[in-house]
Amino acid sequence: MQSLIKTCALPLAILGLTACGGGGGGGDKPTPASSTPASSVAASSTPATSVAPSSQPASSAAASSVAAGNESTQAAVNYTSYKGVNNATFPGYSIAKIDNCGKGISAPTKTFQVFADYDGGVQNQSLGSLEISGWNHATNGSATEWKNLKLAGSNYNFSTSAKMNSSCNDVDTIDMILVKKINDWDHQHSNGFERKIVSLGYKFGDIENIVLDLKVNSASTSIPSIETLKTTYSSYTSASNIEALDEGKVNVDITLHDGKNLNGKIIVQLDQTTLADQWVRVTVPMSEVYFYEEINYVRTPKPLADLSNVVIDRLLVVGETRKGAVLRGDITSWSTSIPETFKEANLSFKKIEFQLKAK
Repeated sequence: MQSLIKTCALPLAILGLTACGGGGGGGDKPTPASSTPASSVAASSTPATSVAPSSQPASSAAASSVAAGNESTQAAVNYTSYKGVNNATFPGYSIAKIDNCGKGISAPTKTFQVFADYDGGVQNQSLGSLEISGWNHATNGSATEWKNLKLAGSNYNFSTSAKMNSSCNDVDTIDMILVKKINDWDHQHSNGFERKIVSLGYKFGDIENIVLDLKVNSASTSIPSIETLKTTYSSYTSASNIEALDEGKVNVDITLHDGKNLNGKIIVQLDQTTLADQWVRVTVPMSEVYFYEEINYVRTPKPLADLSNVVIDRLLVVGETRKGAVLRGDITSWSTSIPETFKEANLSFKKIEFQLKAK
């Protein structure tokens, strides 16, 4: 049996979902990104190494674990940092495919599991016991706002319990179709989930790496291509603005928030055509994270040193565009009559973990 490890035993609180409209700091109207040229988005969809993920051999240690039948990772592929909204430098990261998912796994030392499931104990655990909660605007009763979603609004709900996942040795996972608007910044992060961790006292400076184990489920994942977006929006904004916004792939936004104005953000990109239905491990060095202060939707970059002793209030997970923005800021005469398009990423999260610095 596998179980969701309780990293704390706190009562479920009604959490303020101030970030459910915007990215990280709670704002749902980012600073217009029209000043960011298409050329500022680096060729970041290609990994730093020229070797394709599927062709890279596993390390000898990984091969040994595979032979033993325990979970292991193949050689990681490194992806370079890139420019996002207002020239924010989003982090580089690595992606490694996971073999024998969920078998023979245990909690590593010097880690904090925001969410993770390891051997032994109860399955299908309540997420409320970990102060993990979520939101879904698609059930707000506005038929016009959500008419172009692929499914009925309730399909994008956050489940209050983890679910046994047969594709990973029945470990518990958080499963959710994350929805991101392409056009309008109101309710741009249409759903998502977060965990309150402030009572545990972890600071931004305590973390070495952020690690995610996740899978893109091909069923119910629907990501519009750039050509489709150009067809829909070319009469409202330039092709270069559309190309700068997104690359037609799955993007996951992880934001650490101090409960006030300080944030650390990563946006990870997964190619759903090559990684569909495969478990992968994403590792993001904390030194690469984009740190900023956000006041009245204006973001000011900050060095990690300014946040090192700041306690993290919560971690949020939402769907995103590559640039971390929407098209509204690039449309001169914007109106509600402009059609909305959605990115819908059906994801399973096996682990969200902080690798902590040695003290």
